[in-house]
Amino acid sequence: MNTQLWIACLLGAAAGLIVGQLIFNSPFVGILLGLGLGALVGAATGPRRE
Repeated sequence: MNTQLWIACLLGAAAGLIVGQLIFNSPFVGILLGLGLGALVGAATGPRRE
């Protein structure tokens, strides 16, 4: 797995924890949403295979 994907997933989980606690009052839901969004961003910014 590439480095950008790991970093984006970790940052997404951290941001999701905060957003989930503030908006949904459930950090677990926020972490899941953050991991999903982080994985999408990390996959989009990762190296291209040709």
